[in-house]
Amino acid sequence: MAARVLPGGRYGRRQGGLIEIKSYRIHQGRLHPSGAASRGHPHGWIRALAARRAIDMVGLRLAPAVTASLVIWSHCSLGQGAVAFAAVLAAGQLLERSPFPLSLLPAARIALALAAPLFGLGAAVAIMVALETSLNFGDFVAALVAAWLVLALGAWIRLRVDEVASARIAVIGDRSFAQDLAHEFDEARVHDHRLAGWIGKPGDAGDGLVWLGSLREVRRIVLEQDIELLVVAPGADLSEVEERAVFETVADFCLDLPVKMIAANQLYEQLLGHVPIGTIDAAWFRYIMHPAFHTTSPTSKRVFDVVGSVLISMLFAPVLIAVAMAVKLADGGPVLYRQRRVGEHGREFEMLKFRTMGTNAEADGGARWSTGDDPRVTRVGRLLRRTHIDELAQLWNVIRGEMTLVGPRPERPELMGKIESQFPHYNRRHLVKPGIAGWAKLRCGYAGTEEGAAWTLCHDLYYVKHRSLLGDALILFETAFETFRDPHRWLRSPSKRFLFGRQLSEGPNG
Repeated sequence: MAARVLPGGRYGRRQGGLIEIKSYRIHQGRLHPSGAASRGHPHGWIRALAARRAIDMVGLRLAPAVTASLVIWSHCSLGQGAVAFAAVLAAGQLLERSPFPLSLLPAARIALALAAPLFGLGAAVAIMVALETSLNFGDFVAALVAAWLVLALGAWIRLRVDEVASARIAVIGDRSFAQDLAHEFDEARVHDHRLAGWIGKPGDAGDGLVWLGSLREVRRIVLEQDIELLVVAPGADLSEVEERAVFETVADFCLDLPVKMIAANQLYEQLLGHVPIGTIDAAWFRYIMHPAFHTTSPTSKRVFDVVGSVLISMLFAPVLIAVAMAVKLADGGPVLYRQRRVGEHGREFEMLKFRTMGTNAEADGGARWSTGDDPRVTRVGRLLRRTHIDELAQLWNVIRGEMTLVGPRPERPELMGKIESQFPHYNRRHLVKPGIAGWAKLRCGYAGTEEGAAWTLCHDLYYVKHRSLLGDALILFETAFETFRDPHRWLRSPSKRFLFGRQLSEGPNG
């Protein structure tokens, strides 16, 4: 066992990959700082992140399953109650594994929570029928209502915990990045994580952040400040060797502590649901070459698109006929507008839309972004754009296999050159088919500017990385509740650092 000097002149011994710190003591199974640092230290309490995981498991999954099984057991038998418990718990586990942050999908989050007991009890009924066991419809309804009530109580408790208990985090990096990240959390209303300060080079405090110390003092900082999460900030001047040294240093000093570490880009994705293209590097795109990543969509995705397109077309058939007549009668021009767009793997195709502009909208031959008060838009067109009904013509593109129901929005080839010259990662979004609805369209609205294109790209890259059938279903469900919102509305975009990798003086966020 080799002795080593630790921060503050303390000595420790490495044993089995851990460090034995002689100036700290262990009490009730948890390591506490000794001396002055231990006064008022909250390590004896459950930590915020652990509390949320416990509530999610107990309050939102186990409790509804137990409640439903008790109701079934009281009216039927213990075996039927056990089947109900297993089915409801399994449904909750499956449906809660969303690839997108459910905090950003409020309608879909509620629907998923309500669907878990419904699908679980439905599966239990199917199993009982297959086993020729009778179950009254009233017992099923009673179990479902009871599970929903307990679920609502668990959701309320989780909400209260989020309001009063924030996970304390510290940035390993410079002061400016810590301040920008804290600003992002404030703007995005992230309340369950609170930035305490930064670890690294000293600097002037501000915005409620303080310099916590150097990296060599990370153990003392974690214990005294009750840090639950260490966030490693990206740095253009940080080599791969130096970055690895940061992780190794923290592991050496804190491996036996209840603290976790994550790269800033990963935390950003998990909490905010988009990729900060201004702070990522080439290493971030290694997932594209990973064996688990598939650029081609599975057959289930194609079936989902075709079945969904046919059902939507049948459901909205009277609306589509009325829209076609209104567009034709407005000025006598064509009903449909055909426009060249860039699709999967850069292949161009003709995208269909119900015409919303005059017949001479681009008589000058110049392609340009549309705006919210674009004078080229007709009166009928304004209504179609506001309700997104003009996009329903693209269901034919989906059936033909040129588009999908959910994916990045296709861009015009005339604008691609300028966008790709400013955003080198833009062509990554062409790894998948473009879609009618999408994560970026739901979260960003209409791009319309270069900054808007960057903001959209942040979400498109996130979708490319995390896409799934469940994610597509959630996006479609949430989009149905956003249909009548103005697509040209201004939505918050992040700091220029996270979009362009630098701070700019111009623009609303400069």
